[in-house]
Amino acid sequence: MNPPPFATHWARELGTKEGSLIRLNGGINNRVYRCGEGVESYVIKGYEPAECGKRDRMKSEVDFLSYASIVAPQFVPKLYSCDWERRCVVLEHLIGNSYAEGSAPAASDLEAAVEFFRLLNAEYELSHKWIAMDAAEGFLSLREHLLNVHGRINSMSADHLPKTYQRVAQDFLVKIKESYEVIATQTEAAIRSGVVTDQIDASARYLSPSDFGFHNAIRTSTGVKFFDFEFAGWDDPAKAAADFVLQPRVPVRFMNSPLLLSVTKLDPAVTKHRVEALGVILRLKWTVIILAILQPERLHRMLAVQNQIDLEMLTHKQTTRAKRFFQEQSPFGLPLAGC
Repeated sequence: MNPPPFATHWARELGTKEGSLIRLNGGINNRVYRCGEGVESYVIKGYEPAECGKRDRMKSEVDFLSYASIVAPQFVPKLYSCDWERRCVVLEHLIGNSYAEGSAPAASDLEAAVEFFRLLNAEYELSHKWIAMDAAEGFLSLREHLLNVHGRINSMSADHLPKTYQRVAQDFLVKIKESYEVIATQTEAAIRSGVVTDQIDASARYLSPSDFGFHNAIRTSTGVKFFDFEFAGWDDPAKAAADFVLQPRVPVRFMNSPLLLSVTKLDPAVTKHRVEALGVILRLKWTVIILAILQPERLHRMLAVQNQIDLEMLTHKQTTRAKRFFQEQSPFGLPLAGC
């Protein structure tokens, strides 16, 4: 498949050969290409048009990188150019080693992530000047998070999967629904008893890279650098802390999230309780995210981007991964209901 016009245009503008364009893994929301060679290489990232009323992923990434380049430049790629007409950006090509799926980051890598998060939130006035957007699904309320997971579950089915996997997927979906009901009941009880508050004030939010973890990082000769900030913005610090531990591709296994070290706006005891409460909800959400193949619309988009997908192999891989994640002991010391 030939590179799209935005990539060929910028390959020429950068003085590199169009033939050097190589497509990189960029998910189903955007298209990412590398061009050039060695130190004269760049990343060109294209975004879908912004839909009315929906998140503009390009703006989110540009705003975040622009701010991070001021307060934490050592942790992010350089933003060389922004092309709003073609809906793309030109970024520094990070040269180094990515983190293999299932690998454990070193202690120094974790320290770098915590420092990056701290620096992002060390300049209150400056951060609010640069960043206006909320993080994706940056809800202030535990009940809103529950509703989000409920909506995701309701969009799932097994009817469109290969017949040999429909029964297995359907049985797993039943377990997920049962777990949701137990978690929703437990969360309501915790809110009503005063163990945790349902909603935090907007002023208590932190700036979060969102989708923050070592699956979106490269270990370079100058240290760890993070990338992919399409969902960045203002978020509940407890969500940022919980998601950092829960991210399944390159897991960070701790009873307490390392990011709690940077969370100081809320009372530490309250924050820990909130991370635990959100952790249980978000762990089920991550299970559902892994099972994206059970969402017909999402699967359709995946197939459109990667037209050589073996659906049976993909179904087996994703259901196996989701079951393993679902059955693991919670990093917060709270077992997932229904295991």
